[in-house]
Amino acid sequence: MYISHLDLARTMQRIITRAGIDIWYSEGFNPQPRLTFAVPLPVGVESNCELLDFKINSYMSCEEIAKRLSDSFPEEMKVISVYVPEQKFKNIGYIDYTINLFSSKLTEESCEIIKDLFSKECVITKKTKSGEKQVDISNYIKLVEAEKIDGGISIHTILTADNENYLNPEYFVSAIKNKLSILQDNEVNEYYTITRNNMLDLDMKGFI
Repeated sequence: MYISHLDLARTMQRIITRAGIDIWYSEGFNPQPRLTFAVPLPVGVESNCELLDFKINSYMSCEEIAKRLSDSFPEEMKVISVYVPEQKFKNIGYIDYTINLFSSKLTEESCEIIKDLFSKECVITKKTKSGEKQVDISNYIKLVEAEKIDGGISIHTILTADNENYLNPEYFVSAIKNKLSILQDNEVNEYYTITRNNMLDLDMKGFI
């Protein structure tokens, strides 16, 4: 996703209007559509699981909503499912990511170094609303699997995502960059991608 979260929210507002779905608006002088996204996506991170919550003023089946949205989406976006939620977004506890690192410096040994890196204390400088502080991010990481792929390494990881313990995947990548001395000079042949695969509840089960 290479547009900001606010741009995505505005895009969805237009799509829902175009689809003719009668959603609930806030009251007051300047009514706004009540759309809520789960865990806003950082710029530059791809996603296969954006969750959007909204209310409608009159009954419409989930199947009809899905069809109308699909017909109104651009080619780059699609509806995976529409359903009546059983959980609130505050129950999201973890996010499942795939992170691919590409560099000629990465080897099979690098996979073991990455897994070992987060199996013990791993302190980074984390930016917070109150400023910068040193944080041991190993407490925010629940799974790290790494395998060698053509041109680099593919990592499957699960990071905490609740309101008090959210870990931006960029900090995860930053720790690896510093440990392996890669991706430091913005070289064309060294780059990485981050994809959000799924959101998990507090019991680490699929949220949907």
